[in-house]
Amino acid sequence: MFEALKSEYISILGWMNSIGIIGCGWLGIPLGKTLKQKGYTVFGTRRNETGVRLLSENGINAYKLEVLPNKITGDLSFFDELNTLILSIPPERKKNAPFYDQKIKTLLNHVENSSISCILFLSSTSVYGKNAGEFDETSLTNPDTESSKALCKVEQSLMNHNIPSVIIRLGGLVGEDRNPIIQLQNRKISNPEGCINFIHQIDAVRGIMKLLEETKIDGIYNLVSPHHPQRKKYYTFMAKKLKLPKPEFHDENAIIRIIKGEKIMTHTGFNYTVNNLLI
Repeated sequence: MFEALKSEYISILGWMNSIGIIGCGWLGIPLGKTLKQKGYTVFGTRRNETGVRLLSENGINAYKLEVLPNKITGDLSFFDELNTLILSIPPERKKNAPFYDQKIKTLLNHVENSSISCILFLSSTSVYGKNAGEFDETSLTNPDTESSKALCKVEQSLMNHNIPSVIIRLGGLVGEDRNPIIQLQNRKISNPEGCINFIHQIDAVRGIMKLLEETKIDGIYNLVSPHHPQRKKYYTFMAKKLKLPKPEFHDENAIIRIIKGEKIMTHTGFNYTVNNLLI
């Protein structure tokens, strides 16, 4: 559905004095704090006052703003002095996924003639689908859920837009306070002999930073840990670590699916620091 893109090198260095993060949440806050520590001016948005206060408490210039399918509400001065825009707004629930592409188009129309010189879009490796095999940035996408289909449409819209963009396809996000085993309690876990394709919050932030600071980058990068433990082993380990009940698994044939995240290493010298997810 979304074919491998031709490399179009984009110079970002020098554009980055002022960076805005739309949807500055679990990943955006540590990213924003890291950017600020490196001397950049960082602006972030949330949809409610509680979120805005949280951003302010973390030293991020906070704006209440919401992107809707046909308009943007809130404090539009957020966009006034930005050089780089990071989009960290995933598709919402299934019933709203079809409107996601229109929301991003509304946003792109708004920034068309702004000072923004580059857009980074935080997408997902779910766009590759659930079939077995090895997948990298040259692989064809095969979205099989409403949210992954919506992400593919947005990727296409961005790559066809006149503002240069970089697509960052994140593996499943995990961290000290976030792990899918928590949501998988009391459910049988599928594909136990398969492998995981996750990225730790620490490396997600570091990878995004590395791409921002490179002088030349091209259209798509996967950010996925090179460590792909078996799903059964991983979830059993994490349940024990978090003192949760031992998980149950479906008895089914394995689908071995590996998303490769080596391109960023080859192009930029980036190294994953959390290269063992069983910790």
